[in-house]
Amino acid sequence: MKLKDISLSMAMMLSASCFHHAEAQSEEKSPNILFISVDDLNDWVGLMGDKEHPDVITPNLDRLAARGVYFTNNHANTTACTPSRLSVMTGMGAVSTGCYTNSSGVQNKSLFQESIPLQSTLRQSGYYTMGCGKIEGHALMEYDKKYPDTKMWDERVPRSFRMNTPTFRDGGGYGGIDFYPFPMGGSDIKKYNASYKGHSLCAGPIDRDYIPGGKMPDELTVEWAMDRLQKDYEKPFMLGVGFVRPHVPYTAPREFFDMYPLDKIHIPVDPKGEMDDIPLFGKAMAYGCFDPCDERMVRELGPEYRKKLVQGYLACVTFMDTQLGKLLDALDKSVYADNTIICLWSDHGQHLGEKHSWRKQDLWQESTNCPMLWIVPGVTKGGKVCNQPTSLIDIYPTMLSLCGLESKHALDGNGLLPQLKNVKVKRDYPALTSWSFGSHSLRGVRYHYIHYYDGSEELYDCKKDYAEHTNLASNPKYAKVIERMKKFLPKDKYQPTERSKEFHRY
Repeated sequence: MKLKDISLSMAMMLSASCFHHAEAQSEEKSPNILFISVDDLNDWVGLMGDKEHPDVITPNLDRLAARGVYFTNNHANTTACTPSRLSVMTGMGAVSTGCYTNSSGVQNKSLFQESIPLQSTLRQSGYYTMGCGKIEGHALMEYDKKYPDTKMWDERVPRSFRMNTPTFRDGGGYGGIDFYPFPMGGSDIKKYNASYKGHSLCAGPIDRDYIPGGKMPDELTVEWAMDRLQKDYEKPFMLGVGFVRPHVPYTAPREFFDMYPLDKIHIPVDPKGEMDDIPLFGKAMAYGCFDPCDERMVRELGPEYRKKLVQGYLACVTFMDTQLGKLLDALDKSVYADNTIICLWSDHGQHLGEKHSWRKQDLWQESTNCPMLWIVPGVTKGGKVCNQPTSLIDIYPTMLSLCGLESKHALDGNGLLPQLKNVKVKRDYPALTSWSFGSHSLRGVRYHYIHYYDGSEELYDCKKDYAEHTNLASNPKYAKVIERMKKFLPKDKYQPTERSKEFHRY
């Protein structure tokens, strides 16, 4: 059901005291919104039950899930930061915008006139909007620069990090300042091959006295957010909090690495012949991001390096989880505890060696699946798990319906209100993920279908093979499953441009 089909009366039924249209709402009782994004958080988290990583420690994510609804079968619309975040904030997927990769910008330039970001819509409807950390991708910055009428934030803390000479030197000139610090002394990959572009694939503990100011970017972000939760507001507010970790490089204060002894780390299973049944197009996604590919470099650095990367990722997940705990404590102690919608989401997943991939930027489960949690006062019940296929582009219409608002532009997503009220309500369509023009993933309750640009295919029975080791696409037994899934493939709108050096990088 599209948002335009959700009546205002339905929204008002959620809570007679809270949810009203902006023009008629009582500002004192309108729901506040705590909007939390996490960078590169995959399905290893503790709430995944037997699918989680056996070593992971995420008490605060578990605590949050105990309060509301966790969507275990949630997927990014595309598996890179900028296009994924654009889809969240506009409710429009890559097929509609033409934005498939981090380097693409937005192919559909008229998008800026046609759509309004979520936080802009809330701001225009009477919300006071505040943002800190990594929330939106760089494609969204155009809104504030070119269209002041759709300004996103009343307050926005720049995504910055204090730097000094040793910190910058150890990062080897890496472009994203808010992703620092790198391991003390520099990346192992950079030391091994100075010309390798992917040197951010590294891990290591950080001593507090090495970090400029003694605090990681996420710690500064959460302190700012905690301060805002102590203030009084005349309007309902939306507070956006974006955590950078567990994005590469996998660095965190040493105490978080101490929680994961290297000799006890479990690394993902790498079956012999894992890539034998993968089409060439899929192999290119795994191996073709950098030259030489990540898998080759990791193998050359030895088996201990694989464990070091997994250890670093787990340490970063627990570091992020700790910051989340501080934020939840601050909310619980505030006057806003009982009237605040909480939505937590990750922009996509992350590979740690599965399918010989060490990034996202492909169409397998490890990249597409990303946690999403909702706590809605008066609507959700605690400790509920929904396994229906959902997408990050469903966030926009869901948030508006909960606030009694209507979208001013067409949306690709579908509201989650039925599942928030009852997790057993079925969805009759799979979750769509696109990575590069013409290549798409469709994830249902049981089956995961991948259709590449050249027509090659993959199919996995995720009930029996959650790790996706066996491609069933060539098995005649599953022909009807593929036929059924194909009906949901989108029609790609935007062709490669002359300006593009490679067809898949717009």
